[in-house]
Amino acid sequence: MEGRVAFVTSGAKGLGNITVRLLIDAGWNVCFTYLSSEEAARELENYATHRGRVALRRRVDLLDRTQVLQAVDVCRQKFTRMDALIHNFGPFVFERVPLAEYSDEMWSRMMNGNLNNFFWLYREFVRDMRRQRFGRIITMGYEGAGQAAGWRNRAAYGAAKSALAQLTRSIAREERENGVTANMVCPGDIRGSHKMQRIREMNTHPDTPVREVSVGEDVARVIAFLCAEESQYINGTVTEVTGAYEIRARDEGR
Repeated sequence: MEGRVAFVTSGAKGLGNITVRLLIDAGWNVCFTYLSSEEAARELENYATHRGRVALRRRVDLLDRTQVLQAVDVCRQKFTRMDALIHNFGPFVFERVPLAEYSDEMWSRMMNGNLNNFFWLYREFVRDMRRQRFGRIITMGYEGAGQAAGWRNRAAYGAAKSALAQLTRSIAREERENGVTANMVCPGDIRGSHKMQRIREMNTHPDTPVREVSVGEDVARVIAFLCAEESQYINGTVTEVTGAYEIRARDEGR
């Protein structure tokens, strides 16, 4: 089967969905996981077929190590190679919970979902990437993850993502001799249906050239760019896709 292959976690909905579509548009074949979005997963397979690519959906509980490794085996059997790992999955607690009130189950979910399952996948796929002398690893953070800033009532999630940023940079240093790059992409506050939208779907007034709202394609375009062969020297970065709205600056008034 011709074309490079990407493995995308939680790819049926949200940012994962638009990422899978842009990779397909760029000529990639994709194996992606989902848990409950069966209809959206089938639509992605059809999207790939209509563009002469192959998308393979796998229903996986990404908190279950056995299921994760089984998905890897199925993907290998189908494609025989793996060129990119995009770890989009990352559970979040929407309720504001102080760390002292976390249960063991809540803590384990944050660590397994945001950190440990990346390690399970990375350890499997890096062997293929070393053999091929090519690999692209993309992790997903959040605004400020690379700075390891404290986050009140979000401590477990922040700790896991900041650790993931450190792991990503360490992989970049360890694997660069093998043609493998590792980068983290940190989306801004993209909500609801905007996560799956294309840029062209946003109505921008001619007199207002800068969109006030970011969409999924803003993030997916960065991921697709980092996956390209020509992006070899973009390695170990933590890239924030926020439109500069997170930058705190003093207004001098001149």
